[in-house]
Amino acid sequence: MALRAALRSRSGLSGLLSQRSSCSSDIRMCVSPLLVPQERNYSTPPKIRVEFDQSTGVAVMHMQSPPVNSLSLDFLTELCISVEKLEMDKSCRGLIITSAQPKVFSAGLDITEMYGKSPEHCGAFWRSVQEMWLKLYGSNMVTIAAINGSSPAGGCLMAMTCDYRIMADNPRYNIGLNETQLGIVAPFW
Repeated sequence: MALRAALRSRSGLSGLLSQRSSCSSDIRMCVSPLLVPQERNYSTPPKIRVEFDQSTGVAVMHMQSPPVNSLSLDFLTELCISVEKLEMDKSCRGLIITSAQPKVFSAGLDITEMYGKSPEHCGAFWRSVQEMWLKLYGSNMVTIAAINGSSPAGGCLMAMTCDYRIMADNPRYNIGLNETQLGIVAPFW
């Protein structure tokens, strides 16, 4: 509720974000025990980095899957797990999703996840896409997409499922569903 009130106030989200950035030395960044990174047995770096400020109850989720934050099965799984962990922490009231990659929020679905794969893999991939947007759309937290770069297709879908969307003012950044220009519905069902 406090985040919603901040959004309705004159300063809105920009005030909340500027307060967060200007007072970063005063803010105690805390990581909930649920958000402590787990030991990994493989060498791939995490695709999602979450910073949770317990004093404000706001988490910032940075997508960091170079080069364009494409929505692969691994990326979507990690994103959904991160959202679930935040929802289990009752002190987390808001989530801001943004990109750690320059000039791109998310380029959308990872096409290589569908090309030449088994029907089972494609089914698992489409289920993870659906799980992602359902988790964001149905979240009990206030969700905000801070779109700091281009966001076509699946990136646009991710942004649309958030409660609020704020996009950087740059004429080179685009957002939209490419499929609609072609008359394609994806997935076909």
